[in-house]
Amino acid sequence: MRALVLAAALFAAGVAIPMVGPVAAADRKPPGVVGYVTADSRYSGQSVSGPVRRGPQGRLEVRLPGGTWLECGISCSDTLRRETVDFWRNHGGRPSEGGDGPGYLQFKW
Repeated sequence: MRALVLAAALFAAGVAIPMVGPVAAADRKPPGVVGYVTADSRYSGQSVSGPVRRGPQGRLEVRLPGGTWLECGISCSDTLRRETVDFWRNHGGRPSEGGDGPGYLQFKW
């Protein structure tokens, strides 16, 4: 009887330990990163994700795909969207267009 209980306990421990390892590794963030944001383009189907950290002055910063950290404006996802997937829409050649507005009103259907 003891052998059966011991075998069952060892089997359960052997199954449970490998299942805990990958979950703990997936939850780890690089040092200083407080979270991640995803930005979707307003004009195309593109999206981009990036980490968010606290900068030297204590304000939130988002990292662009090239590695540059920018201080978040209205929101970190809005800053990431404006500086990556919608960059040329906001920095285009026609001054009459004037960008895409402040970004706090969005309607998604």
